[in-house]
Amino acid sequence: MTKPIVVVGSGIIGTAVAWQLQACGAGAVLVGDAEPRGASYFSFASLSRFDEPLSEVYALKGLGMSNWRKWERELGDIGLRWDGEIRWAETPEAAHTLDEKIARASKRGSSARAISRDELARRLPSSKPAQVLAASFEPEVGQANPRKAVAKLREALVDAGGTLLVGHASLRCEGDTILVHVGKREVEAASVVVAGGAETAGLLKKLGWEALMRPSPGLLAITEPTAPVLTGTVYVSSVDGPAIHLRQLADGRVVIGERSQEYAASQPTISHALELFRQAQKSFPMLSATRVDQFTLEWRPMPRDGMPIVGPLPGFPAIYVATSHSGVTLAPAIAELVARELVDGQAAAELSAFRPARFAGGQKVLAREVETALN
Repeated sequence: MTKPIVVVGSGIIGTAVAWQLQACGAGAVLVGDAEPRGASYFSFASLSRFDEPLSEVYALKGLGMSNWRKWERELGDIGLRWDGEIRWAETPEAAHTLDEKIARASKRGSSARAISRDELARRLPSSKPAQVLAASFEPEVGQANPRKAVAKLREALVDAGGTLLVGHASLRCEGDTILVHVGKREVEAASVVVAGGAETAGLLKKLGWEALMRPSPGLLAITEPTAPVLTGTVYVSSVDGPAIHLRQLADGRVVIGERSQEYAASQPTISHALELFRQAQKSFPMLSATRVDQFTLEWRPMPRDGMPIVGPLPGFPAIYVATSHSGVTLAPAIAELVARELVDGQAAAELSAFRPARFAGGQKVLAREVETALN
């Protein structure tokens, strides 16, 4: 019997990888939680590459956004919307930054463009900017529903003959054999894909790989359902108070975050969540008719250099890592490329900049420090 490929981590990247592996003919076993948890399920979930400065990541995000449309064709209704993104800046500094991003996007062939205050008012009639020194519209930005997508992916995985194991995995290497323990179950794996999101660091630490990730708490304020206030994703750099981004879900709730989706919350408290909500009310006074229902604080998988980590682990070639921030945008791309590498044995050029081996120098330094401390 052919050994399966075990995927550890039931967030959107792990689930997508397992489904893609099974679809490509590899026996896939997905190990994860019974109930939704983690950054995948509590993500702002805007599908965008507008803010991305690195060309390699920008290209990977483009593939991810394209593959989201493929998912919709293959899986049916996954809660996907393509309502675009609007930004406006109320300060000279923020306007300069936005103008630079528009120019960079234009050079990359993006459909993002500058818009006037009048067009902003037409597209967002409920908005009340203090002033508009720069504004943009990006029609190709989407909004995902990660919970719905993951549920569909899990269902498709099992329907295709894949296996879902609920619980926490532990790995044991015996020569060339990799054993994965989940509760009382033991699975001998052909290879293991570690896609545990923020928990990836803990799994890799047990294998001697440390300091690949940096702390990145993400804070979101979520309102009660309310009447339609806005469409698409909106970023506001206000003349006073913190910059925010927000979107309205299909059920009417409005999700509000600070600055960009990459921002690590420096004040992860309910009082700060309420401050973000008050900031949103300034730009959208209609939000005064609702209130904050909850706030979420999740530890996101943020590689130390900000780039995805995808590929075999040096020293453990049968252990493959797949983790990244912007996991919702990137999941369809990462899943396709990982399956190509593990099933077909074809190295994906699109992943060449993201290999775990780029951190090997740091591991050698760490090993020398440990050795010195022990002698």
